[in-house]
Order: sequence, then C-alpha cells, then structure tokens
Amino acid sequence: MVQSRIEDLSPVVKKVSVELAPDRVKDALDTAYTSVSRTVKLKGYRQGHVPRRLVERYFGDDVKKDVAQKLVTGSIHEALANHKLDPVAPPRVENGSVEAGQPFKYTATVEVRPKVEPKDYEGLSAPKAEVEVKDAEIDERIEEMRKEHAMFVPVEGRDVAELGDYASCDYEGFIDGAPLRGAKREGVLLEVVPGSLLENKAEALLGARIGEAREIGVTFPADYAVEDLRGKEARFQVAVKGLKKREVPALDDAFVQDLGGESKTLSDLRAKLRSEMEQQRKERAEHEQREKLLEALVAKNPIEAPPALVERNVDAMLQGMLEGFMRRGLDPRQLGLNFDRMRDELRQRALLEVKGYLLLEAIAEKEKLEASEEDLDKHFAKMAAELKQPAEKLKAAFRRQDSLESLKARLRQDKALAFLLAKANFT
Repeated sequence: MVQSRIEDLSPVVKKVSVELAPDRVKDALDTAYTSVSRTVKLKGYRQGHVPRRLVERYFGDDVKKDVAQKLVTGSIHEALANHKLDPVAPPRVENGSVEAGQPFKYTATVEVRPKVEPKDYEGLSAPKAEVEVKDAEIDERIEEMRKEHAMFVPVEGRDVAELGDYASCDYEGFIDGAPLRGAKREGVLLEVVPGSLLENKAEALLGARIGEAREIGVTFPADYAVEDLRGKEARFQVAVKGLKKREVPALDDAFVQDLGGESKTLSDLRAKLRSEMEQQRKERAEHEQREKLLEALVAKNPIEAPPALVERNVDAMLQGMLEGFMRRGLDPRQLGLNFDRMRDELRQRALLEVKGYLLLEAIAEKEKLEASEEDLDKHFAKMAAELKQPAEKLKAAFRRQDSLESLKARLRQDKALAFLLAKANFT
C-alpha cells in the first residue's frame, strides 16, 4: 500500500509526497542483497557464500541507491493514480534515503494539464481572408521568372566594367591582415551595382579593367549569421577576370515551353501562376486567421500552460526551422546559430500555441466535436495525393506507430478551430 499526499504548486504543477512502509523497504533490501550475494566475489569466500554483513559493508551504498530507484519505479504510478494525475512529462523525483526498519520517503514534482472551462469563444475577431491576385502581380512574377532564366554572356567590344555588368572575379577576404576562413573564392559573379559584397554586389568595380585588382571594404552586419563576424571590418582583394551581361529571354510561348512543365503558352502559364498564388495567399490568410483567433481566445481565457509542453513545442519549432535550412541546401552547423537565443525567441509563440491547443481541446469536448472515421479517410486521401502513396499504406503506418489517436486529437482541434471561424467576426 502506497501512502501519498498532494500539494498544489500551481494549476499545472503538483508535488506528490510518497511514503512506503518499512516492510516493503525490508523486502526490497533483502531481495537486492540476495541477488548481489549470488554474484559477488570476496577473497576467502566462495561465490554465493559471502556473508550479508560483508556485502552490506562493501556494497551497501550502491545497493541502497539501486533499491531507492526500484522503490520509486514500483510505486510512482500507483501514487499518481491515487490522485488521478495524468503527467504530461516524466515526474521529477527527489529520493530519500533507504534504511532498514525505516519507511522510504520521496517527492515527485508532476506537470499536468490545467482544468479548462472555456468561455466567450463565440464572436472572436479574425481578419478577412483576402486571396485575390491582380494581373500586375502575375506580370511581376513572370518577369522574375525571366530574370531567373537569364543567360550570362561575355561583354564584347570593351574591357572596362560599366554599371549593371557582372564581373567574373576571384577574391579573398582579410580581417586585420589575417585571411578570413571560408572567404577565398574563384569565378564569382559580382554585379556592378550599389550594395554589399556579401550580396554579390560591388559598385567599387565600376571602371575596373579585366585583369585589374581592387580592394573592397566590407562591414559585417550586427545580425550576421556567423556570430563571431558581427560588426567586424574586412578587406577583400578582388581580381576581375572577365565581364558578362545578363540577357533575359523574350516573353513568348517558346519561353514558356523552355520552362518545361505542363504549361505550353503564356495564357497557360498565367492561369497556373494565378492558381498557385491564390492557394499560397489562402494558406497565409488561414494561418493569420488561426493566429489571431488563438490570441483572442487566450486573451478571453487566461490559463497556465505546463512548462514541459511549452518546451516540447519549442523543440518542434526549432526542429522545423533546421529542416527548413537543410531543404534549402544550408548546413545549420555552418551558420553559427545561437540556439539558446533562438529558443528564447520561439518560446512566446510556443506558449501561445500550447494554451490555444488546450483551449481548443476543451471547446471540442464542450461542443461534442469528434474526429470521425470519415475525417480520418479524408485526411489520408489528402496525404496520399500529396505524397503519391496509397492512403491505406499511410494509414497502416500511422497504426503501426500508434499515432492514430494523436492524429484524431489534432483533427478534433481542427474542428474546434473551424467552429470558432464559423462563429467569428471578420474585420
């Protein structure tokens, strides 16, 4: 029998004090010492025949630590169940000492979900979803595509750099006369326009001849990715090896066909771009609506969030950012990132999301919203279309990983959010 009492440290943090009877401690010690006696070897005694008093003398401290851990493991779940506590993270345990003939006492600090009674969640303010795409925006995107597919061709008839040229250069950077690691490059195209060498721009090369070398100063910005270089002054030795100009392809059906893909005419391309831009704008608008709704919901329903859930959400956000870097071909290890600062910057947003999730769950329960099998089928059908895999295969993978319940919870929250949107005031 486990004796325990609970103390509220906050709405989401509980302290459970547990006491186990001396008989249970004695049984655990006897079992542990018997197990050690079977394997221990001491000079003058055969294995398995070492007197217990000697086992206690030489191995007592280790045995008591092991017994304390086993007593906690064997009783903590019963103690939590007695108080109907469902931890959101492993309890933080402070062990007492194990002594024969004495009760064993320990405390466990447990984080739990708060009791939430949502109110005033109908009629929340949310921004309207503006998804209209103007013709001028499509024109601008097509012009960007033309520039992206521009060809660099050698400048003919002159060897002096003019504004708008692209100089093919070799360069090396120095700080205080010492070479800057990773700042030696060959065959880099620098645009001869105002701007920083860090952006591959170099107005300082205006008038430079092919074969000429010039020195260009660079100040690294205060928010530069590599922390050690922030605010530092560097000098770059830049040698011009050639001059090129950028030729943009003509805007016609041939350009569209050169892009590849399904579009064959300018009309096809414009329709495709309009559809894509409207979808992107819709997704951004829905994200903004969700954020604003959660902010309004939390403002009307102040609750405390378990710190462990917040940190878990920070971990997920940080992991998403790192995966985003890698998808863009960037190695996060080479970016000089300050992870502690990044976590601090993400924490407030993570806190809002956790509070929002807890409130959405409570609203779903209050409004009797459930994720049905039909909802699951629609979700897997959408995933299947995006990943080009059979829906049943995806569902089976979720089932194998015991992830269906967490997916249902997420779909249930989505339904609660849709409920709030249906009742919202759009501004």
